[in-house]
Amino acid sequence: MGRERRTRMDVYADVLESVRDASRKTHIVYEANLNFKRCKKYLNKLKENGLVEVQSQSPLAWVITEKGKDFLEEYNKIRDMLPR
Repeated sequence: MGRERRTRMDVYADVLESVRDASRKTHIVYEANLNFKRCKKYLNKLKENGLVEVQSQSPLAWVITEKGKDFLEEYNKIRDMLPR
């Protein structure tokens, strides 16, 4: 059986999961299974929508916001309702 491709929502959720604790981009890349270019794209989109924020500038650390936690909770509820 082939591997399922992740949807964009799945990737957003993976990135949010990886920043539950303050995380640097390298950690996020490995945890969310992305390359650096795609990671930057997803982090910027999540930041634009208020789901993550930069906690410190040096070194740059990303954290999930309350809005991001709410999104992740709803995403997990919906995912759990669907058959696998």
